[in-house]
Amino acid sequence: MAWNPAQYKAKDYSSLKGLNGISDEQVAVHLTLYNGYVTRSNKLNETLASMINDNKAGSFEYNELKRRAGWEVNGVLLHEYYFDNLTPNGGKGDTSKFAEAVSKQFGSFDTWKADMLGTAKMPGVGWAVTYWDPTRKQFDNYWIDRHDVGHPAGCKPVLVLDLWEHAWSVYLKPTERAKYLEDFFANVNWSAVDGRL
Repeated sequence: MAWNPAQYKAKDYSSLKGLNGISDEQVAVHLTLYNGYVTRSNKLNETLASMINDNKAGSFEYNELKRRAGWEVNGVLLHEYYFDNLTPNGGKGDTSKFAEAVSKQFGSFDTWKADMLGTAKMPGVGWAVTYWDPTRKQFDNYWIDRHDVGHPAGCKPVLVLDLWEHAWSVYLKPTERAKYLEDFFANVNWSAVDGRL
């Protein structure tokens, strides 16, 4: 029986118009990049399925596509976490269920946020992600350089922040990450974050 992988379908993020600071043009450019990940992930999975169905699993070409798969697929998934945790006029988040949960561990929501911002301000491009570790039953803020490398196994992304310069380079200079971080936190959809707990 032939393998037919399920397709990713790009989500509709038209609700992200009117974010505080982050321009509609910036969101449109970022969504174009996201849609590229969706297209490439689907093509990659179709190609791999075809190779498996043609008994070419294990070939050099198959192996290299498999190595690329995590990059493309996480390009879809991380962007969806990111866009899903944005909304116009998101609020401070200090009264969210998430704030209550991280305060138990970090002592306060502000201490968690200081750690998250410290992570997000590190030099380089990548992602800052707050994960829930079900084994230790605690939250951790991690820097992720690449889509497919560095994610802690078994942990769940709760808040995802894109720190590749394409996330702000349309409306800010590449050196203005600090302003982008302010804008990001002004637009966090804390209800979506609470829903990931």
